[in-house]
Amino acid sequence: MRLDGNRVVVIGGSSGIGLETARLALSLGASVTIAGRSEDRLSRAAATLKNAPDRLRTVVADMADGQSIQSLFSGESLVDHVFIPGGDFRPESADLLTGDIAGMRSVLEVRLLGVAHVVRQARSLMKNGSIVLMSGLYATRPATGGAMVAAAVAAVAGMTRALDLDLAPIRVNAVAPGLIDTPLWDTFGPQREAIVASGSKLPVGRAGRPEEIAEAVVFLMTNGFVTGAVLPVDGGGSLV
Repeated sequence: MRLDGNRVVVIGGSSGIGLETARLALSLGASVTIAGRSEDRLSRAAATLKNAPDRLRTVVADMADGQSIQSLFSGESLVDHVFIPGGDFRPESADLLTGDIAGMRSVLEVRLLGVAHVVRQARSLMKNGSIVLMSGLYATRPATGGAMVAAAVAAVAGMTRALDLDLAPIRVNAVAPGLIDTPLWDTFGPQREAIVASGSKLPVGRAGRPEEIAEAVVFLMTNGFVTGAVLPVDGGGSLV
């Protein structure tokens, strides 16, 4: 897999899967833009991407803000690949029966309408290449109390297939991670360790690592015959 001379934009690239995808893309020869809402987190992320600082751009942008995303892409002349690694996840809004409605609205706004903002701006800068979205294991194997999460990631899976037809020859795919040890779980406080440790019940015997999802994302970027796919990378979570 090589990305020499390619321009890659990662929306949400300041930590976790997005950051590791940016790191891998840089190592494979790409020029990379990472965008996120926090300038401080972007600065810390950039400090860890020392392998190619001359090919890295950081931009403060919010997926929920169409004007912000427009400004992000106005700084690009040509884009080959875009990766949108998920969006907000709020534990207090995961349960449809008891969750905070305002929080649910915010999650859906970022994960669904945020994708719309990004795709509308990116498409005019792309001749072909690919867009990779983030679905998840809950789309096909939901858990109790996670109806809103299941709804969001299932919607992204459906959006992937529909957009693939709308944007051809630009390829649209999605990666569907299972349990991955990322900063996402920090919002769960003291439950974090137990959640990650529950990966021992998977067929692979552990939680996944962000760099393993990054490898799947780059595969979807570089294989020109994969399109409209939702690729599970879940350590066998869909089987147990």
